[in-house]
Amino acid sequence: MSVHIESPLGFTAEFPEHTQVLEDSTAGPNTEQYGLLGDVLVTVIKDDASVQGAPQANGWAHLMSEFYREERDGSLLAEGELNLPGKAAYAVVVGYNDAGGSAKVAATVGVWENGRFIGVVVIWPSTDPSVEPRLGMLKEIVAAISVA
Repeated sequence: MSVHIESPLGFTAEFPEHTQVLEDSTAGPNTEQYGLLGDVLVTVIKDDASVQGAPQANGWAHLMSEFYREERDGSLLAEGELNLPGKAAYAVVVGYNDAGGSAKVAATVGVWENGRFIGVVVIWPSTDPSVEPRLGMLKEIVAAISVA
């Protein structure tokens, strides 16, 4: 069983059972946030006014990752195309410590699908450095989001 999302931001999603829809997004306007099992936070961002194609979606992912690389003194773990059918999805994955000192991973993903853009930021706790980054999990989350 999954949780079906029909967003006013112009996307749909099929997230895993027990997904929590967070009522008030802490990421600002034109965003929605979801809590997945394992303390995974998914933020979907409508920013189609500034992105006009797949190359700009790649640039958006790099730009958004700078917060985690510079402000949180993070390190690049991986970057590249996620190779999902029907969409261009480019991810930049950064390991960092949050304000409390806990190890986290942040993936910023620019998604171009059906001539439209949506940004996705996925943050999860890094419990075992030998398995990070969990690109399989990231691909499943991004694949579950469709831009209308």
